[in-house]
Amino acid sequence: MADSTQAAPAADTPANADQNYGKAVPVVRSFLESVLGLLGVEVEVDIDIEEDGLHCDLNTSEEDGGLLIGRHGATLDALQYLTLRVLQAEGFDRMRITLDVGGYRTRREKSLKELAQGVGQKVQTSGRPYHFDPMSAMERRVVHMTLMEMEGLRTESEGEGRFRHVVVFPARDGDGRRSENDDARA
Repeated sequence: MADSTQAAPAADTPANADQNYGKAVPVVRSFLESVLGLLGVEVEVDIDIEEDGLHCDLNTSEEDGGLLIGRHGATLDALQYLTLRVLQAEGFDRMRITLDVGGYRTRREKSLKELAQGVGQKVQTSGRPYHFDPMSAMERRVVHMTLMEMEGLRTESEGEGRFRHVVVFPARDGDGRRSENDDARA
Protein backbone atom coordinates (compact mmCIF):
# COMPACT_ATOMS: atom_id res chain seq x y z
CA MET A 1 0.00 0.00 0.00
CA ALA A 2 1.36 3.46 -0.97
CA ASP A 3 2.20 6.00 1.72
CA SER A 4 -0.70 8.46 1.59
CA THR A 5 1.21 11.19 3.44
CA GLN A 6 3.44 11.93 0.46
CA ALA A 7 1.77 13.97 -2.23
CA ALA A 8 2.56 13.10 -5.81
CA PRO A 9 4.38 15.90 -7.65
CA ALA A 10 2.15 18.04 -9.81
CA ALA A 11 2.17 17.14 -13.49
CA ASP A 12 3.15 20.65 -14.50
CA THR A 13 6.13 21.20 -12.21
CA PRO A 14 9.31 22.14 -14.08
CA ALA A 15 11.07 18.85 -13.26
CA ASN A 16 8.13 16.79 -14.50
CA ALA A 17 7.71 18.99 -17.57
CA ASP A 18 11.39 18.54 -18.49
CA GLN A 19 11.09 14.79 -17.96
CA ASN A 20 7.92 14.70 -20.10
CA TYR A 21 9.64 16.78 -22.80
CA GLY A 22 12.66 14.49 -22.70
CA LYS A 23 10.47 11.42 -23.25
CA ALA A 24 8.77 13.18 -26.16
CA VAL A 25 12.04 13.87 -28.02
CA PRO A 26 12.47 10.40 -29.59
CA VAL A 27 8.79 10.29 -30.57
CA VAL A 28 9.03 13.69 -32.27
CA ARG A 29 12.32 12.81 -33.99
CA SER A 30 10.99 9.48 -35.26
CA PHE A 31 7.76 11.02 -36.56
CA LEU A 32 9.47 13.90 -38.35
CA GLU A 33 12.18 11.72 -39.91
CA SER A 34 9.57 9.17 -41.06
CA VAL A 35 7.15 11.70 -42.58
CA LEU A 36 9.87 13.76 -44.23
CA GLY A 37 11.58 10.60 -45.47
CA LEU A 38 8.32 9.62 -47.19
CA LEU A 39 8.40 13.01 -48.90
CA GLY A 40 11.93 12.33 -50.08
CA VAL A 41 13.38 15.08 -47.89
CA GLU A 42 16.72 14.40 -46.25
CA VAL A 43 16.66 16.17 -42.90
CA GLU A 44 18.61 16.35 -39.68
CA VAL A 45 16.29 17.02 -36.75
CA ASP A 46 17.84 18.99 -33.85
CA ILE A 47 15.54 19.19 -30.83
CA ASP A 48 16.08 21.52 -27.89
CA ILE A 49 14.10 21.23 -24.68
CA GLU A 50 12.94 24.71 -23.70
CA GLU A 51 11.04 26.05 -20.72
CA ASP A 52 7.64 25.71 -22.36
CA GLY A 53 8.17 22.83 -24.77
CA LEU A 54 10.28 21.58 -27.65
CA HIS A 55 12.00 23.60 -30.37
CA CYS A 56 12.86 21.53 -33.43
CA ASP A 57 15.25 22.75 -36.12
CA LEU A 58 14.85 20.90 -39.39
CA ASN A 59 18.20 21.13 -41.16
CA THR A 60 17.95 20.38 -44.85
CA SER A 61 18.90 21.72 -48.27
CA GLU A 62 17.69 25.18 -49.29
CA GLU A 63 15.36 23.68 -51.89
CA ASP A 64 13.82 21.22 -49.43
CA GLY A 65 13.67 23.98 -46.81
CA GLY A 66 11.42 26.02 -49.08
CA LEU A 67 9.22 22.98 -49.58
CA LEU A 68 8.95 22.44 -45.82
CA ILE A 69 8.18 26.09 -45.08
CA GLY A 70 5.52 26.52 -47.76
CA ARG A 71 3.67 29.75 -48.52
CA HIS A 72 3.89 32.03 -45.46
CA GLY A 73 4.90 29.03 -43.35
CA ALA A 74 1.69 27.08 -44.02
CA THR A 75 3.42 23.74 -44.59
CA LEU A 76 5.61 24.23 -41.52
CA ASP A 77 2.51 25.11 -39.45
CA ALA A 78 0.72 21.98 -40.68
CA LEU A 79 3.70 19.76 -39.89
CA GLN A 80 3.96 21.36 -36.46
CA TYR A 81 0.26 20.69 -35.84
CA LEU A 82 0.58 17.05 -36.91
CA THR A 83 3.59 16.59 -34.64
CA LEU A 84 1.58 17.90 -31.70
CA ARG A 85 -1.32 15.59 -32.55
CA VAL A 86 1.02 12.59 -32.68
CA LEU A 87 2.28 13.42 -29.18
CA GLN A 88 -1.28 13.76 -27.90
CA ALA A 89 -2.19 10.42 -29.48
CA GLU A 90 0.82 8.87 -27.69
CA GLY A 91 -0.57 10.15 -24.37
CA PHE A 92 1.81 13.04 -23.72
CA ASP A 93 0.68 16.07 -21.74
CA ARG A 94 0.00 19.23 -23.68
CA MET A 95 3.19 21.03 -24.64
CA ARG A 96 4.33 23.63 -27.12
CA ILE A 97 6.10 22.34 -30.22
CA THR A 98 7.88 24.78 -32.51
CA LEU A 99 9.32 23.64 -35.84
CA ASP A 100 11.74 25.87 -37.71
CA VAL A 101 13.69 25.62 -40.93
CA GLY A 102 16.75 27.78 -41.48
CA GLY A 103 15.66 30.45 -38.98
CA TYR A 104 12.39 31.10 -40.85
CA ARG A 105 10.34 31.63 -37.68
CA THR A 106 12.77 34.23 -36.32
CA ARG A 107 12.85 36.13 -39.62
CA ARG A 108 9.06 35.98 -39.95
CA GLU A 109 8.55 37.24 -36.39
CA LYS A 110 10.90 40.18 -37.02
CA SER A 111 9.11 40.98 -40.27
CA LEU A 112 5.68 40.83 -38.58
CA LYS A 113 6.82 43.11 -35.76
CA GLU A 114 8.11 45.69 -38.26
CA LEU A 115 4.89 45.45 -40.29
CA ALA A 116 2.74 45.77 -37.15
CA GLN A 117 4.66 48.85 -35.98
CA GLY A 118 4.23 50.49 -39.39
CA VAL A 119 0.53 49.69 -39.43
CA GLY A 120 0.20 50.96 -35.86
CA GLN A 121 1.73 54.30 -36.81
CA LYS A 122 -0.56 54.50 -39.82
CA VAL A 123 -3.67 53.86 -37.67
CA GLN A 124 -2.50 56.40 -35.07
CA THR A 125 -2.05 59.02 -37.79
CA SER A 126 -5.15 58.31 -39.87
CA GLY A 127 -7.53 57.25 -37.12
CA ARG A 128 -8.84 54.54 -39.45
CA PRO A 129 -8.88 50.79 -38.68
CA TYR A 130 -6.57 48.41 -40.56
CA HIS A 131 -7.33 44.77 -41.43
CA PHE A 132 -4.34 42.46 -41.76
CA ASP A 133 -4.44 39.52 -44.14
CA PRO A 134 -5.41 36.21 -42.52
CA MET A 135 -2.58 34.59 -40.54
CA SER A 136 -1.91 31.74 -38.14
CA ALA A 137 -2.62 32.02 -34.41
CA MET A 138 1.10 32.28 -33.69
CA GLU A 139 1.50 35.15 -36.15
CA ARG A 140 -1.63 36.94 -34.85
CA ARG A 141 -0.19 36.71 -31.36
CA VAL A 142 3.03 38.42 -32.51
CA VAL A 143 1.00 41.28 -34.02
CA HIS A 144 -1.21 41.66 -30.94
CA MET A 145 1.77 41.65 -28.55
CA THR A 146 3.69 44.15 -30.67
CA LEU A 147 0.79 46.57 -30.89
CA MET A 148 0.03 46.31 -27.16
CA GLU A 149 3.24 48.28 -26.67
CA MET A 150 1.96 51.22 -28.75
CA GLU A 151 -0.19 53.96 -27.21
CA GLY A 152 -3.62 54.76 -28.58
CA LEU A 153 -4.33 51.42 -30.28
CA ARG A 154 -6.41 48.35 -29.66
CA THR A 155 -6.50 45.09 -31.58
CA GLU A 156 -9.04 42.36 -32.17
CA SER A 157 -9.02 39.07 -34.03
CA GLU A 158 -11.91 38.68 -36.44
CA GLY A 159 -13.08 35.94 -38.76
CA GLU A 160 -13.13 32.18 -38.48
CA GLY A 161 -10.72 29.41 -39.39
CA ARG A 162 -8.29 30.22 -42.17
CA PHE A 163 -9.87 33.68 -42.57
CA ARG A 164 -9.05 34.80 -39.02
CA HIS A 165 -7.10 38.04 -39.01
CA VAL A 166 -6.07 40.97 -36.82
CA VAL A 167 -7.81 44.33 -36.98
CA VAL A 168 -6.08 47.39 -35.52
CA PHE A 169 -8.29 50.22 -34.25
CA PRO A 170 -7.55 53.60 -32.74
CA ALA A 171 -8.22 53.25 -29.00
CA ARG A 172 -11.51 54.60 -27.71
CA ASP A 173 -11.37 57.28 -25.05
CA GLY A 174 -10.04 55.69 -21.87
CA ASP A 175 -8.89 52.50 -23.64
CA GLY A 176 -5.17 53.25 -23.59
CA ARG A 177 -3.28 50.12 -24.60
CA ARG A 178 -5.64 47.21 -25.02
CA SER A 179 -6.17 44.02 -26.95
CA GLU A 180 -9.56 42.33 -27.14
CA ASN A 181 -8.57 38.87 -28.25
CA ASP A 182 -7.63 35.44 -27.11
CA ASP A 183 -4.43 35.35 -29.21
CA ALA A 184 -2.40 37.76 -27.10
CA ARG A 185 -3.18 35.84 -23.93
CA ALA A 186 -2.26 32.44 -25.42
